Amino acid sequence: MATVPSIKVVKTIPFKGGLREFSNRYHFNGGTPADATHWHTLMDNVVAAEKLIFDGNTTIVDVLGYAAGSEVPVAEKTYSTVGTNAGTAPSSMTPGEVAALVRYSTAARTSKNHPIYLFNYYHRPYVVSTDHTTFDKLGASTKTLMDTYAGAWISGFSDGTLTLVRASPNGAAATGHVTEEYVTHRDFPYTSSV
Repeated sequence: MATVPSIKVVKTIPFKGGLREFSNRYHFNGGTPADATHWHTLMDNVVAAEKLIFDGNTTIVDVLGYAAGSEVPVAEKTYSTVGTNAGTAPSSMTPGEVAALVRYSTAARTSKNHPIYLFNYYHRPYVVSTDHTTFDKLGASTKTLMDTYAGAWISGFSDGTLTLVRASPNGAAATGHVTEEYVTHRDFPYTSSV
């Protein structure tokens, strides 16, 4: 069970003739928002920053807030916020299961002295489309937007009172990040076409 609070940002994308949800969960240090108003301020700030990395086919639909030690949401806000990233030429959109990856570093180590990283996957990123050798390379403008967003989590988002910074579920603060140069994939559970 997580020892720090978190929020989960839920998105929808077109996928196999319908819509598919995916989400990103962000644990944070800096305290717990005091009430629904503070939770909603945090959610609004995160949504305003996260929408910049997605194109117009991705819609942020819901954000849930969790207190430390619980998987029952203590706050929720519904959205219909469409992504604003239009990409820059030469770039093209990817299929739904293709994802860009941000890896956060922490100072924490495992019992075997391995570094502990935090990961977030973002579906349907723009890739470079100049020729067949670069179809798996994250578009430069999208990479810049994702770097900015990850940096904002490290410096912290405000709930109107507190500054809340990215951390592991056990509270190890994120100390840096890398947005991977090449896209990867994250499989959705199998669904057939309509």
